[in-house]
Amino acid sequence: MRTSILNILSFLISMMVLLWGSLLVMGFTQYELIPTTLEYLNLPSLAIVIGGVSASIFISYPFRNVLRAYRESLRLFSHSTISDDLLEDDIQRILEWQKMIKEDRVQAVAQLSEDYMETFEGYLFSVMDTNYSSEELRELGEINIEENFSKQLQINQIIMSMGKSAPVFGMLGTLFGLIVMLSGFNEVESLLTGLAAALMTTLYGIIIGNFIFIPMARKMNNIASLQYFREKMILEGVLLIENQKTSLQIYDKLQAHMRRNKTQL
Repeated sequence: MRTSILNILSFLISMMVLLWGSLLVMGFTQYELIPTTLEYLNLPSLAIVIGGVSASIFISYPFRNVLRAYRESLRLFSHSTISDDLLEDDIQRILEWQKMIKEDRVQAVAQLSEDYMETFEGYLFSVMDTNYSSEELRELGEINIEENFSKQLQINQIIMSMGKSAPVFGMLGTLFGLIVMLSGFNEVESLLTGLAAALMTTLYGIIIGNFIFIPMARKMNNIASLQYFREKMILEGVLLIENQKTSLQIYDKLQAHMRRNKTQL
């Protein structure tokens, strides 16, 4: 077990943001960072939520994974490119591979390995090029699929954790707002300031958690599942080629694979 300097620095920066927002909410300091017309955004409340979420995540997960999770969160309105049409195209590509390998296995496998370099398909062809048995090809392919799937699920778990913790830090800001309301200083002004902080921080926590991070985590889980199925289908197709099945056998088997997946979904 080792200490990550980047995690420590990121945690400290996040805590400073959280502390800064807390001090602003409680009236211990002032800020002039945004125009008066945009004060309804309540920057201190947002700082409490963002700072708190970031601090908790940098404690729990590696720095690199957290950065990747934040990048994934920016794809809120993106969608998977894996569709039935793409899977049908994959089946046709597999049938083309079968014809190429049937004509000249050595040259075809080497060419395909180069053409699909740095992809899952390229990895399978590179394994075939080293003359592993079909059992070993299946084992190595499944290990690669499971590893990629597991890595993506770890990122999705981070995004889900951010979504679940955001409302918690929203409640923390609400407590700070209540402290201001009950402090008794500058009674009317204190009451209004505290009430605004309490409501806005709760609002930010709910929006950031339930409308951004949690839906994003669910979407990424769905995308990861689709990618998992696609790679499984490609592996099955390559194994059928390796076992010298005919084009009709390969097509029927992969179509059955697709239908079974649709039934499970």
